[in-house]
Amino acid sequence: PIYQKQITHFNAISDFPSVSPDGSKIAFTSWVRGNPGIFVFSVDPVRDLRFYNQRGASVTATPSFTPDGKQIVFMSSSAGCCRIFEANLDGTNLRSVTASNSIDAEPKLNPKTGAQIAFVSGRSGPQQVYLMNTDGTDVERLTDGTGEASNPSWHPDGQFLAFSWTRGYMAGAFNIFYLDVARPQNYKQLTQGKGKNENPSWAPDGKHLVFM
Repeated sequence: PIYQKQITHFNAISDFPSVSPDGSKIAFTSWVRGNPGIFVFSVDPVRDLRFYNQRGASVTATPSFTPDGKQIVFMSSSAGCCRIFEANLDGTNLRSVTASNSIDAEPKLNPKTGAQIAFVSGRSGPQQVYLMNTDGTDVERLTDGTGEASNPSWHPDGQFLAFSWTRGYMAGAFNIFYLDVARPQNYKQLTQGKGKNENPSWAPDGKHLVFM
């Protein structure tokens, strides 16, 4: 049987969960305080580790652990427009990664190397999937600018990215695709327009995907 344990009892929306590489912690976004903010909990025992959300930020969301589990990357409006930041698990040692005037969101660190961040940005128009170094340099758009793309998810080997894309479909009609980050133009479509297919996540074996 599948074992389930309830982590939050906020009576509020809590989403975008990210599990630390060793499975001991979970970071997520919650609306329990009104504006979306980040929480980091230990799993066993379940305990709030008290992540500090910067004051003045109307949005702090979509956390993702670094491969060593010691920091998270996330989006925040603490500098005005939503940008990508990195911080310790308690919110200290905050560092800005992007400085775009458009919305940057959903950062995901390469689980194999920790040297690259896949993220979603509207800097070229409708939201697309991008890749950059962890210091914010060498920004590259991976999707071709058509439709809307979101929800990047790294394959365990750090070579492939799965994501949601409306390419070739009506607005909001997402399907699951994946690509090789070294050859992003050679993308593959996995679902074929039955409903909305979003939020892919690779299984640890790298052979299977779960999605919404």
